[in-house]
Amino acid sequence: MRFLFPAGAWGFAALLVITALYLLRRRSESFTVPSLLLWQRAMAEQQAMKPFQKLKKNILFFIQMALALLLALALMRPAVSGGVRGETVLIFDLSASMQARENGLSRLELAQRRADALVDGMREGDRVTVLAAGDRVEIKLSRSGDLSRVRSAIDGLQAGNGGADMDGAVSLAQAMARDIEGLNIVAFSDTYAASDIQAVRTGTPADNRALLSLSVGADGQAFVRVANYGRDAAVTLECSADGELCDMAVLELAEGETGSALLRVPADSETVRVNIAETDALAADNTRWYAARQASVYRAALCGDNVFLEKAVSLRDDIMLLRTTAREAAELENIDLYIFDGELPQALPEHGALICLAPDSAVLDIAPGNAAEYGGNPRADTADLARRLTQNLLLEDIAIRRYTPLLGGQAVLRLGDEVLLSVAEEDGRKAAVLGFDLHDSNLPMKGDFPVLVQNLLSWLLPDSRQAIQDGTCGQMIAIPADSRAVRTDVVLPSGKTLAAEQTLEDTADQGIYTLRYTYDGQPDRLSRFAMHMENAESDVRSVGPSSGAVALGGTANAGRELTPWALLACLALLLLEWEVSRRVA
Repeated sequence: MRFLFPAGAWGFAALLVITALYLLRRRSESFTVPSLLLWQRAMAEQQAMKPFQKLKKNILFFIQMALALLLALALMRPAVSGGVRGETVLIFDLSASMQARENGLSRLELAQRRADALVDGMREGDRVTVLAAGDRVEIKLSRSGDLSRVRSAIDGLQAGNGGADMDGAVSLAQAMARDIEGLNIVAFSDTYAASDIQAVRTGTPADNRALLSLSVGADGQAFVRVANYGRDAAVTLECSADGELCDMAVLELAEGETGSALLRVPADSETVRVNIAETDALAADNTRWYAARQASVYRAALCGDNVFLEKAVSLRDDIMLLRTTAREAAELENIDLYIFDGELPQALPEHGALICLAPDSAVLDIAPGNAAEYGGNPRADTADLARRLTQNLLLEDIAIRRYTPLLGGQAVLRLGDEVLLSVAEEDGRKAAVLGFDLHDSNLPMKGDFPVLVQNLLSWLLPDSRQAIQDGTCGQMIAIPADSRAVRTDVVLPSGKTLAAEQTLEDTADQGIYTLRYTYDGQPDRLSRFAMHMENAESDVRSVGPSSGAVALGGTANAGRELTPWALLACLALLLLEWEVSRRVA
């Protein structure tokens, strides 16, 4: 036993006060006498009395002394020593499987209770660090000796819908151990195992059913896959389209079996949701969403009469091509892509992506050099973006009569040490510049040409129907930029709206996300995608055993503060005192 607040011992002074009150207490009794002749004798006795009387046996005195003793002990906060001693790091698995419930409590809540029991009774000098291992490792509390802050950090943890970077959290704790002698590392998880740390496993094996995937075809049929991680079961599927129930199905699945079902949905549905009606251990994987890709149309201005470019660009059915001249192109509005074949306008348009072939002046930070004679075969640059833009190109037997080496930008195609194709991005606006005239080469006759154009278009104008695919909660999403948009927002499943940047990191919630581009004088352009729980987290049939001691020195006992019990005893004595004083009176 130890005391968390030794200064509370001043409360023992109440014992002296109670004793003094009983010693100084004078008891007067009334008597009926036949004569006042005895008055003088009574006065003499009164004058002879001393301030302190002899302490008499009184049950109230002993009850009050016990009450004062317990109150003083409660002020000192008595506690038995817990499992936390010295410096300790507590690591919590916040993966989706920690949401699995049993007897009304999730696995994470069970872990929090065990951790609270370990830190109860922390002594002066003890320090606790709390690490949350979700998709990313977060330090929730660093080396704190304040019990209330430690418990608040532990109780405030919430399991996510993704995985858990337990290896990263353990590596961080082990890095701390190199600087802190005797550091104790305790990990709370349902599955994580490591031989060099102490693991506290939470939860018990449970049956669970999960929706693994959902897709919707143009024929109005939704295809859903269901896994049964448990005993034989009948699984009821409920399908809703745009918030209205449209179909139901029942699957009979054996233990460990994966099945599929076709559900009918209206052909023009924008959102589809499938739900498992039965309750199981993990509710987070009982719902799946689908968002129809909205076919947004881009406007591209082709300046010149290059048939090769016209055919290659027209392969994208979401691009509307307008034939114009370089002078007129600058006057057009709401153009997403400008294609200049040779001649450039005096001033480049302020908005929209650019494709320029053999330009006579600089484009963004790409400038043409001195003309040179062609010799050799082009090759792709080694940068990541260059490899992506030259994907599936053969680059064989390409003949070019003459070319102009490019200076600046990021090289994509090279001829020796000189650049044939370069790209650049400035304030969200992208440009691709080719250093030769297509009519002076055999490239348009090669199969490489349409592939190269489509690769460039996928970077300059990402297909809104394919730009963002459905993903896993916690995954970082790249937001396609649109230089014409005056504002780009992301609406989360909760309804909260965020200003979109280059990447979206707030993807912890399951459901449908809406990417909204806002333009001047044009309707908003929307792109929806869905985020779901990590499928690997759905199998909660196994929980490993705990490993290692749960405290330094091999002590696995959980600490406990005894103050509440002392206060309950005080309340009982107070009631007893009231009853005794009532009877005495």
